[in-house]
Amino acid sequence: MAVCCTVAVAGLLALVAVQSGHAASVSVPQVLTPPMGWMSWEVFRCEVDCLTHNETCINEYLYKSQTDRLVADGYLDAGYDGIHLDDCWMRKVPSRDIEGRLVPDKRRFPSGFKALGDYMHSKNVRFAIYTAESPHTCAKYPASAGHEEIDADTFASWGVDYLKVDGCGDRSYYPTGYPKMGKALVNSGRDIVYSCSWPAYLGNDEASKPYDVMIASHCNLWRNWRDIQCNWGSLSSIIDHWGDYGPVLAKYAAAGHFNDPDMLLIGNDCITDVEAATQMAIWSIIAAPLIMGNDLRNITASQKEILLNKDAIAVNQDSLVQQGLRITPKGDTEVWARNLSDGSVAVGLYNKNGHPSPAPPPPPTSCSSWNITQNGYLEACDGKQGNIGCFEGQTLKDVQQECCDNPYCAGFSFEASKGYGCLKKNTDCGMHQNNSFVGYDKPSFTPPQPGPPVNITVNFADVGLSGSVKVYDIWTHKQVGVFSSSFSAEVPFHGTGFYRLTKA
Repeated sequence: MAVCCTVAVAGLLALVAVQSGHAASVSVPQVLTPPMGWMSWEVFRCEVDCLTHNETCINEYLYKSQTDRLVADGYLDAGYDGIHLDDCWMRKVPSRDIEGRLVPDKRRFPSGFKALGDYMHSKNVRFAIYTAESPHTCAKYPASAGHEEIDADTFASWGVDYLKVDGCGDRSYYPTGYPKMGKALVNSGRDIVYSCSWPAYLGNDEASKPYDVMIASHCNLWRNWRDIQCNWGSLSSIIDHWGDYGPVLAKYAAAGHFNDPDMLLIGNDCITDVEAATQMAIWSIIAAPLIMGNDLRNITASQKEILLNKDAIAVNQDSLVQQGLRITPKGDTEVWARNLSDGSVAVGLYNKNGHPSPAPPPPPTSCSSWNITQNGYLEACDGKQGNIGCFEGQTLKDVQQECCDNPYCAGFSFEASKGYGCLKKNTDCGMHQNNSFVGYDKPSFTPPQPGPPVNITVNFADVGLSGSVKVYDIWTHKQVGVFSSSFSAEVPFHGTGFYRLTKA
């Protein structure tokens, strides 16, 4: 349920005082602006067959090669200063050494993690790893529940700079486990940024989540909601969620404490350049971490240019650290805005699904009922490319809601014992027989069709500006001109015009 749809400029400006109130109750933050870096999960997942997939396997070579590209290709100089290992780095059997410590898989990490961290540090790159507040990670590797103190000590001894802690287990343990890990990190003797996935497991209603408790538990940032999948439907649904709950989430965003909508898809071929620019703009406006989920060895020049856009990064890293908001009603076109430390305002003109007036009716879909196939599911065409994304450990209700919210989702497969399956772009390639699965399909499905560019207007009064206003185009790095009362721009389908407005 959305918290609100329209936010007046008074609400946008008032966030400075609200955020300062939350930040004042905790110690000096370990990270003053949203973290930036690269993470392996979105592309490399849990690929551990290094004989067959030697270039894409989760191993020492992968992280060293990504470190090298981070430095050589200008990402480090732009601010992307972390390399993040995600799941599947641990040895499975035995799960811990004779001292009770987690250890990396020796076959895939022969030099060990102290050496890997030293390699990154020698290049001025921060070393980030992953665990979970459960007996096992989401990929069924050993995790940290009940071992918080020794694991924090181990991570500190390796030189870890950033720790992402997932859920993956009994949610009743999280109110105990996450604070225990936070305290253990504080006592470890090393300054380690603490990323908590706690709220991502607490449903959709951001107003009901205990963010004050997370801050008191030393969380520097937290994954709020669903995992991003490599497609526009997933990306746009996260943007909608941040628009709906922006006033709630912004209260907790401040130096050292950040809401995390998940990784940047920019650099992958699952979204267009226009859609990649939209993610960069919205993530910058909402003061989100900029953690790339791509293969740094294989990025197009156009998407690299988006990732390295110094003006967009300057908005994201602005020292005021105020999370921006959607300031117009939720709709096919929207205006987003963020106050900046020099008195200017960053504005995004977002064309989510705009059409010239009158707009055609939305595609007919239904979430009140599903076509259900037993002992299998209707498969999407195009092989793996026909999947929007796969999931594990989800409830049927949560997956139905995710597919319902995604206009590009035609249906999904579901294996109940593991909560596993895949969301489908279509169901056109016949029945896949498997007695463990049930298929769920929308009774009437037509994906949204691209529309032409549309004009979107920001009224200066809505962002606290009056008189003559200078408009600077963040994408072209050029001054557009001086305007009075409002500014309009033509924005492509799924695109976002990104501007910095300053009083002339």
